[in-house]
This record gives sequence, C-alpha cells and structure tokens, in this order.
Amino acid sequence: MKQVKYSYCVDENDELVYINSLSDSTRHARKLYCLQCGQEMIANLGTKKAWYFSHKSDCACDGESYLHKLGKRRIREKFMSEGKFPLLFSKVVPCSEKEKCPCYFEESCSTHDVKVCSDLKFWNNSIVYDTCQEEVFIDGFRPDLLLTCSSKPDREPVFIEIFKAHQSDEPKIDSNYRIIETKRIDSEKDIDDIVEKGFIEGENCTTYNFHPKLPSIRKKDVPIDRFVLFKNGAAKVYKAIDYEVYCAKINEKVHSNSLVELNMVGQGVDIWADNVIEKSLDSYQTGLVYLVKKGMNIRNCILCKFYKYNDYYGHYICILYRSLGFQSPYTNQSTANKCQRYELNQQLMGHPLEEIEKVVFELPTNQ
Repeated sequence: MKQVKYSYCVDENDELVYINSLSDSTRHARKLYCLQCGQEMIANLGTKKAWYFSHKSDCACDGESYLHKLGKRRIREKFMSEGKFPLLFSKVVPCSEKEKCPCYFEESCSTHDVKVCSDLKFWNNSIVYDTCQEEVFIDGFRPDLLLTCSSKPDREPVFIEIFKAHQSDEPKIDSNYRIIETKRIDSEKDIDDIVEKGFIEGENCTTYNFHPKLPSIRKKDVPIDRFVLFKNGAAKVYKAIDYEVYCAKINEKVHSNSLVELNMVGQGVDIWADNVIEKSLDSYQTGLVYLVKKGMNIRNCILCKFYKYNDYYGHYICILYRSLGFQSPYTNQSTANKCQRYELNQQLMGHPLEEIEKVVFELPTNQ
C-alpha cells in the first residue's frame, strides 16, 4: 500500500500541527501523534521533497480516516477562529414575472446557477451561529459537525457532513435539518479549498433543506410562440425555436398591420407534420380555431375540410386543387376568400374552446 504523507498531526495537547509551521529547531519541541491512530509521528523536513509527517514506527494505520478527521478539525477551527464563514448558494431563480406571465415555462424562464451569498456566523450584523461541535447526537443523528447559536438555543441547527466514504442517507436528508455536505474529500487540497473559500454550493459542497432569499430577476430573452392574423385572413406563426419573438415583447405586436396577435404556450411544435398522428392542433390551427370560436369570421385554407396532410407531398395540400384549376396543391391561405368550395373542417372545430384557452392568450387590445 502506498505510504500516506500527512501534512497535519496533533501534539500532546491535541492541538493541530501543520508541517510547514515547524523548523529544524522546533521539530522535536513536542510530541506529535497521528490524527487517525494516535501513534507517534515524526516530521520529515528534507531539502528535496515536500515536508511531511510519517509514523515513527511501522503500524497498521493506512490513513483511511485521516482526511475525514482532518476535515472536521480544520473546518471547526476555521469556524471558531474567524469572524465569518461564507456560504455561497448556487440556485435556480424563476423569472420575477412568473405569477402573471401566461407563457411561463419553468425550464426556459428561470436563471440557472445564480450565486446567492450568505454567511454561517454573521448576517446583517447579527450572530447566526457561534458554536461548532464534533459528532453530537441530535434526534438520532450524529453529524460530523453541528452548528448552533448559544444566544438562541432554539434556533434550528445546521449539520456539516464531511463526505469521505459515505454520503448523507435519505432519513437524514428527509429530516428537514439543514445540511451542508462536502464534495468527496480525496486530498488535503480539497480541505484547503473549503477553509480558504468557505462553502460554495456545486463546487465544494451540496446543501439540503436551505431556502435562501432569492434575488428578483426579470427574464427578457425567452423566445415565445406568437400567432399573427392579418386582415386578409392569412396567418403567420413565429415559433419559439426560431428565436424571433421574445418575452420582453410579450404584450407588443410584431406587425403593425396585424388584425390580431396571440401568445401561445409551447416551445415551437412542428406546425405541419407532428400533430397528424396525434390529431392535435398545430400552432396555425390553434390560433385560427380559437379566433373562429371567439366569433371572428375568418376564411383560411388551413381551416378548410379539403386542406389535408398528404404523405406523398409530406405536407398539407388542397386536395381539390386540380378540380379548382390550381397549378399547385400549395395554395395561399387567403385563397379561401374566393374559393367556392371552402368549407370549415368540423373535426378541427370540434376541439373545445376551454381547452384551447389554456394555451392561447390575446395581447391587450390597447397594443
């Protein structure tokens, strides 16, 4: 087994000793002992290699628990000796317009990895926690470190867990106690990082059951689906996946000469083919059916019973285009205005208005 090279040990007073704090003149000034097994250690202060402690005599100590014990000691000493101990959260913050935005979609409308600063010792000039104890039992749990407040003993404590071999189990996480669990400690450097920087969620720790106050962030760059109806009955759909209309303009028209514009919940459904098998409405159909059901007199080829999806063309076409004398099966939407065979597709019109209203929102009329 590879020999463990320790940078820390304890003296006869159980004080932590750092190898670089010694010198040739002080290396024998006190007895030194292993953090894990308690056996005597010696300081190796060579000129060619980094300094380290090693056991004075051969023993079975393999250093397996050394990092775990060192992590507890160093974090506790840091907490007790410093005026602050930073805790930086990395949170997902929903848009501040969440409650009133009709097109809110959690994944797209949230800001990820937002840094929220806090401190475990002082906040707003008041003491948060000032006591740090090792392995104290509480409600059947024994956290590596327990933070409490001496002036407010009823304040909910915080558990600090040093992840070396085992992560926190579900009963502990589900207890609703606030927990800070380090990332896996594989080296002394991992402990140095926590001592130097404090706890940084996602970087050197994971947190459970914390609910820090989130900043207010207004998202303005989320693409949305926009349906536009023109005076001639033709419609246009701006799909979210095309990144043309953003939520910053959710209440603003994109066409000055449009008759009606609708915001639509969704993230860019294929407006031509994907709905054929499911027999659901695509974005064009949704907007047009909604407006007809709301009382508008619209003639548009997309609403016609003779406008159907054709497997050969891989597209919607007018199936009467030859008998109507059209050169192409791809008619303009406004062709319906002068077509004598135009007839509403009752299957499309069979979709309940109350269902469509869940995904369609009109712009304010004063826009």
